[in-house]
Amino acid sequence: MKAIILLKRRSDISHEEFRNHYETIHAELAHKYLGHLFLDYRRNYPNSVEYGARSSDTPAAFQSPYDAITELRYRDRAAFEEAQRIMSDPVIGKIFEEDEKNFMDRAAFRVFACDEVVSTLVS
Repeated sequence: MKAIILLKRRSDISHEEFRNHYETIHAELAHKYLGHLFLDYRRNYPNSVEYGARSSDTPAAFQSPYDAITELRYRDRAAFEEAQRIMSDPVIGKIFEEDEKNFMDRAAFRVFACDEVVSTLVS
């Protein structure tokens, strides 16, 4: 099972401050409290548009609506649900909530539980 999480930085901090906080503090909290449930934990930071639709009013400097795209892979649905249970704990949930206020726009936070399909390339 996989979850995709979209995160946006607070408007008063830079991309670098957002990324530094996420990597050095928030990701460490995730490892501490939830890491035993992860098969994989990846953080992706969009920095350019390489191809796709661009309108003539797109600024030269790329502006993504999100500052990080996180991929969390769990062994199964039960592990995902256990992570949700842990995050619902009043003490642990509060730790994450307080930390999130330091670097992210919580109103823009989105989590998607996903079915992943992997194509095998035939040579």
